[in-house]
Amino acid sequence: MERLNIGTLVRTYLQEQIERGKKQLALEEDVRPILREWMLAARRGSVAGRVAVQPPMKEGSQEVGEKRAAAQGEPTPSEPAISLIQMLQEDDRNEERGTSQRGEDEEPRSFFRPGGKTREELWGQAQKLIERWEPLRRLGTLREKVIWGEGSQDADIIFVGDAPGYYDEREGRPFCGEAGAKLDEMLKAMGLKRRDVYITYMVKFRPKMPRQTTNNRPPDREEIRMSIPVLEFEVKHVRPKVIVALGVIAARGILQRGELPLSEYQTLKAASFCGAPVVVTHHPSYLLRTTAISERRKLWEEMLRVMEFAHLPISAKQRGYFLPKA
Repeated sequence: MERLNIGTLVRTYLQEQIERGKKQLALEEDVRPILREWMLAARRGSVAGRVAVQPPMKEGSQEVGEKRAAAQGEPTPSEPAISLIQMLQEDDRNEERGTSQRGEDEEPRSFFRPGGKTREELWGQAQKLIERWEPLRRLGTLREKVIWGEGSQDADIIFVGDAPGYYDEREGRPFCGEAGAKLDEMLKAMGLKRRDVYITYMVKFRPKMPRQTTNNRPPDREEIRMSIPVLEFEVKHVRPKVIVALGVIAARGILQRGELPLSEYQTLKAASFCGAPVVVTHHPSYLLRTTAISERRKLWEEMLRVMEFAHLPISAKQRGYFLPKA
């Protein structure tokens, strides 16, 4: 599997901050050692050149700043220096040549960190950022229109599908068409409406196909891997009591247990994502292909589990759905 270069990630983030007009960034304490390690790596020669930094300066004294920077193991203004972007581009070239110093088992993670001072601003910026987010756009395998999630940002339940299809792209919202109508029926049986839950996709763009019209394809592993940080952002923002993975593709992407069949994902114990329990069930389109009462009962039992996780009231009538009549 192709790995996303860490230099690309950092450069993308810095470019996004520049576009927003930021000239300085505050660093959390756990980030400082990472940047320091990069600088030390540059000094050791594992990355060509030096990292250009602004050393701490005492009023009117460049010498004091140089001594303090040297004591901290940082390059001083008198040392040869290149920009951070140059260092990252060199890292890109090293990786292409197969000479990167990164360990074989290290898997760089992309990040999705929209800005915003309030919760509302954070949510709004996320929807703008996803449109141009480089880790996804650079794949070249996804269409242009974003299908963001809909529903309550304070929902107790998040429903997650794999990727948008033709009708979703046409309407600009998740789970449209016949599958969406079945999802609405499921929600109604639970005593809920779309506005009461949050509905989203792992991948926020419809996957491309040659000569594509109404035909769809599931997202591939790389598209899912690059999209999971966005889903993590949504889940951490909404803070649900339970997540419903709709279909085996969504289950594999969220739970990362390999190419297991849906039936095995459905029986996993203590499955969770970002701290929330995960219930795996069929995609709503499955209800379009089966009329077996026993299969519908199995799906409904999974929805009863979801309701229990969400602490929703369950009536005797609801518990009896799709059971044989006495």
